[in-house]
Amino acid sequence: MTELEAIRARHAVRNYTTKPLPPAIIDGLKEEIGQCNRLGQLHIQLVTDNEGAFKSFIPLFGRFKNVKNYIALVAKMQGDFYVKSGYFGARLMIKAQQAGLNSCWVTSTYNAKKCQVTLAPDEELVGVIAIGYGMTDGRQHKSKSMERLCKPCSDKWFINGMKASVLAPTGLNKQNFFIEANGNTVSIHTKDNRPMSQIDTGIVKYHFEIGAGKENFNWG
Repeated sequence: MTELEAIRARHAVRNYTTKPLPPAIIDGLKEEIGQCNRLGQLHIQLVTDNEGAFKSFIPLFGRFKNVKNYIALVAKMQGDFYVKSGYFGARLMIKAQQAGLNSCWVTSTYNAKKCQVTLAPDEELVGVIAIGYGMTDGRQHKSKSMERLCKPCSDKWFINGMKASVLAPTGLNKQNFFIEANGNTVSIHTKDNRPMSQIDTGIVKYHFEIGAGKENFNWG
């Protein structure tokens, strides 16, 4: 399964089976996490077989069941760390899909105090990605039309990038982003600069790159 195929196949899943993650998949995720940490100067961590962060926690938006495995997005609080967390989190979510796992991006509806992660004084737990074998494969969320999310552009690479961006998970599925191209320079804008919006920016950026091909454009 290619990354683009994984983007199309992935949907948010909140209910999981109790099937444990095989050692080979755990090793593959850890290797990918190591690469993301090096590239993004992050401290992302994989937590397996621990349900403390989701047990007996009733969120305001979406309930979870049998979440025992998750990717903890930890970053040093400097620069554009929210954007980087979203960007590399999206990469890891797609990697999990390629490995046959289901997933769900979670920024607030979990118990952060019970996450088994290592945090330095200058680091923040930005959010987690629940992973595992879902009770179902989920379903496609409702999306805004492409015309509402970008400035019209006839270039094929841009259209392909937008098709992937429309499928990106965003906070509360609001899709509060807008993308436009000036020649081969692409810019992405959000309605505000809150942490969730910055995280969404990173997620959408990664999706756009997979659809458009990084060799076809530059970020403005």
